[in-house]
Amino acid sequence: MASSVRATSATGLRGSTVFLAFGAFGLLWGLYAAALPEIKANTGATDGELGTALACVGLAAAPAMFLVGRLLDRYGRPLAIGALFLFAAVAPLPTLADSTTTLVVTLLLFGFGSGACDVVINSLAATVEAETGGRVLNRAHALFSVGLLLGSVATSATRGSGVSTAWPLGGLAVLTVIGGWVLRGRLPERLSRAQQSDKSPRGRRIDPYVLAFGALAALAALVESGVQQWSAVFLEDGVGASPQLSGLAPGVFAGSMALGRLGGHWLSTRCSDRIVLLSSGLVSGLGVLVVSRSQEPLAALAGFAVAGAAISVAAPTVYSVAGRAAPAERRGAVIGLTASIGYVGLLLGPVVVGQVAEFTQLRTAIGSLVVVSLALSIAALLLRAAGRSQSPGS
Repeated sequence: MASSVRATSATGLRGSTVFLAFGAFGLLWGLYAAALPEIKANTGATDGELGTALACVGLAAAPAMFLVGRLLDRYGRPLAIGALFLFAAVAPLPTLADSTTTLVVTLLLFGFGSGACDVVINSLAATVEAETGGRVLNRAHALFSVGLLLGSVATSATRGSGVSTAWPLGGLAVLTVIGGWVLRGRLPERLSRAQQSDKSPRGRRIDPYVLAFGALAALAALVESGVQQWSAVFLEDGVGASPQLSGLAPGVFAGSMALGRLGGHWLSTRCSDRIVLLSSGLVSGLGVLVVSRSQEPLAALAGFAVAGAAISVAAPTVYSVAGRAAPAERRGAVIGLTASIGYVGLLLGPVVVGQVAEFTQLRTAIGSLVVVSLALSIAALLLRAAGRSQSPGS
């Protein structure tokens, strides 16, 4: 069966290895994200200073994705292992910062390491899909979301016991390095069986579509980050929820994304990529609309859940299409450029909502993201199903 992730690709890479990588990536991110209150206290940063410093993560990640994606096609396994080790090494650094200056430096390193690791694991997942005809990206991204949730819970428990979050982050970093070294033989020497000429007809045909793939990823990321990062504020200020209840909003959104990606895998084996992206845009728009019109906390939470589940499948589907459409010897570069452009949306999402809210109100700003969701659906209709060697259900 083509959709089996147990099948070994021509490069020797297995879906289970990809799942482990995404899970570890999510755990590291979850521990870091939940440690931000402690990081803020350690550095004495104001809300504005922390917000500016956090922007450094995305600013460093985008060029790292572009650079590492191109180098990955040339160096393969050594670079993939190096990117994983790099992120594991820099992930605990923000928890050790004692000033805003050192925080900015550590977050730049964190962002670069995260971007490098991100493009590597997505390229590996795309390789499995391209080589086996199966689907792994939605499940892999679901495991990232699960890892993020587990990391957040672990950090909360650690902080509650009075232990610095630097310890669990450092411990997980060591385990990640050990696991990566032990499993390094599962990674392919190269992402393709043999190097092909960039002058091949297929190599020329993919180029015009790379920017389009990136634009689709950016639209999805803009909705995702815009809703998630303003969800708690909207719940508390927009519908009058208690601080305890408003704190559930980001978790509900993240949990629904994990479930959505598992459902997205099922959908991707039965429907075309165009249908998956079209549905993602339409249903996420419906969820955002519910949020913007809600007057009760439970209604808003339901809207967050619908929006999160729907938008969660967009980015993995875009990476899947891009990876299968790309020539094997350029897959890393294509995924890297797609992810880099997608990160622009991730950075702009909270900014767009904040700026629109500045001139109108937060409810209107959240509702404006419906337009972005609809734009994603319209763009999906124009998506050329390039690179599909097998039908979805094969």
